[in-house]
Amino acid sequence: MHIGITGPIYLPSINFKFKGNRTTWPLGMGGVPVNHLINALLELGHKVSVFSSSPEIKVGEFFEWHEENLSVYLGPHRIRPRKVCLDFFFIESNYIKKAILKSNPDFVHAHWQYEWALGALKSGIKTIVTCHDSPINVLRAQTDLYRLYRLFMAFFVIRRAKNLTSVSDYCGDALQKLTSKKINIIPNFEPDFIFSFYKENRVLGKKISITMINNGFTTLKNVSKGILAFEQFHSQNQNSELHLYGDSFGLDQEAYNWCLKTKIRIHNIYFHGSLPFDQLMKELSMSDIFLHTSLEESFGMVLVEAMAMGIPVIAGINSGGPGYILKNGGGLLIDVKSVIDIKKALIKLINPNLYIEVSKVARQVAVKRFGKKNVVNQYLEMYQSLK
Repeated sequence: MHIGITGPIYLPSINFKFKGNRTTWPLGMGGVPVNHLINALLELGHKVSVFSSSPEIKVGEFFEWHEENLSVYLGPHRIRPRKVCLDFFFIESNYIKKAILKSNPDFVHAHWQYEWALGALKSGIKTIVTCHDSPINVLRAQTDLYRLYRLFMAFFVIRRAKNLTSVSDYCGDALQKLTSKKINIIPNFEPDFIFSFYKENRVLGKKISITMINNGFTTLKNVSKGILAFEQFHSQNQNSELHLYGDSFGLDQEAYNWCLKTKIRIHNIYFHGSLPFDQLMKELSMSDIFLHTSLEESFGMVLVEAMAMGIPVIAGINSGGPGYILKNGGGLLIDVKSVIDIKKALIKLINPNLYIEVSKVARQVAVKRFGKKNVVNQYLEMYQSLK
């Protein structure tokens, strides 16, 4: 089967057979779940052609790489919102269309219902569109002209697509307002190496390590409430530590400066900032509790990563995707707008018996619902029935 994949990717995360110098290659744009799927399909022996874009590539230029069972086509991605909004990402989607027609896969699996899916649909080749967010919810959370244009684009894509999936029932329910077509729910998955960090019989040690991972110290991420709750929790549990990771969470960055300005005691708060993914996962595995105070998530990969390691999670009961992820257990769903409720959840979870129970359930849920084999098989079944 020759499978086309389009969506944001991160080239260093793709499992190339070529082991030579790749430092001059473009990086891409992220897309962790897309990277995981590409690698899983390659492991199963499928031929995969990847169509994406990267900000390092100038308009009119492109990058291609071909090897056994894997081809990569990268075109330009303009970073100025005004330009891409005026023509609805025409340059980006048109490159993807042309690359797909050049490669001629049996079908295309498009991720995110924006320029990547638009390019796939323009090609006329059978396409499945996986929606990783709801543009309605995104616009509600970040009201600006750019998100409005993205909503228009998503509306066009969803109305035109014949095969639709979403990564959570929360996201799918919101998208259903844009179409009467069936939207299949297939979650994101974690690769095997994430599950390998699991420690059996996980118990709390002398120190209680709490981790938060976010990109951006924004109102939507709501990390400040988590920090304030930790300060209260730490006053009663002097052996606790808070570890902050991601953009804006390094020393002298936004979260650090906010703590100084707010007079937060930071002697037990560690500001790690952004780390390479593999290193981040290694450090997460040494945590005891994962705290996620985001007010809205379409899914929440990092919650599953923590659960796969047997780390209990605290997340928002009204935050969308976390409710879908934790509906069978693995953590506590609370009102993350309340500093008191966050503190109470932390206190509740350090009960030794409850901690052990929740840790085991978190691992079981992650394996059953978000393991690679289960999720990839759902996609393979859908590939066979594309319209």
